[in-house]
Amino acid sequence: MRMRTTVIGSYPVVGEGLEAIKTAVKDQLDAGIEIISDGQTRKDMVCYFADHITGFKVEDEKAKIVGKVRPPEETPVLEDLIFARKLAGERAEVKAIITGPVTMVFFSELTPEAPYAGFRDEKLYEDVSAALAVEAEIMQKAGFTKIQIDEPSFSIGAPMNIGRKVLEGIVSDLKGTKALHVCGNLRRVFMEIVKIEGLDILSFSFKDNVSNFDSVEKKLLEDYSKRLGVGCVSTMSPEVEDVDSIKRVLTRALELYGSENIEWIHPDCGLRSFRRDEAFMKLKNMVMAVRELKS
Repeated sequence: MRMRTTVIGSYPVVGEGLEAIKTAVKDQLDAGIEIISDGQTRKDMVCYFADHITGFKVEDEKAKIVGKVRPPEETPVLEDLIFARKLAGERAEVKAIITGPVTMVFFSELTPEAPYAGFRDEKLYEDVSAALAVEAEIMQKAGFTKIQIDEPSFSIGAPMNIGRKVLEGIVSDLKGTKALHVCGNLRRVFMEIVKIEGLDILSFSFKDNVSNFDSVEKKLLEDYSKRLGVGCVSTMSPEVEDVDSIKRVLTRALELYGSENIEWIHPDCGLRSFRRDEAFMKLKNMVMAVRELKS
């Protein structure tokens, strides 16, 4: 039974700079998480990348597209990942997390001076994808073999034909484990997401979006050689789930998809909106639930 525990990304910010990363890493390790993040403590998921990619500008914590988007020569995100890996040592792996190109566009302001026709301009998505592909390549060259791409916009009306094309452009040349995380309701998009080539793991929310059990099909996962990441802890409610309630979500997933098709167990999304004690206990109980199911 694989079912390795991980997180989606963000964690409550305690302190500033490297101290915040230390806190996030410590809590994940103490909870027993096997594949951790750096906590994404510095900025929101879009500004994390918009603040150093040419063509973007961040003002008042809001990303704007102000010119032609071009790949960066280096990424400051790497510093945080390397620091987290040093803190983790042999206790856990660290995965690199990249905000997807469609979400980068959807949650940015497109200014008149940018050389794009609008939010449906395919060239805009291609340029952002090319920039993020360089980010991923830099991370992989630094030894990060697990790359997760976050595309929450896929469940709220993203152009899936463009989304599929630009995601494949990012992962096509990457090695290691490549995952896609999409939170929200999958009723209209699972059939498109599962067809995206080059991905190994599809990570979805099942605690806050129970209807996803009806949308995600075992046969299609197997037909397209995808494994599943199962979100089993709410990221909408601060109430800490007990171990048995988490086990019920996971047991349903095991019954529907089989242990051979489930790779990661994680919260539905990031935990940044909670208090530190709430986030920690959610992770701790999740780890306990997985251990009990494996025993």
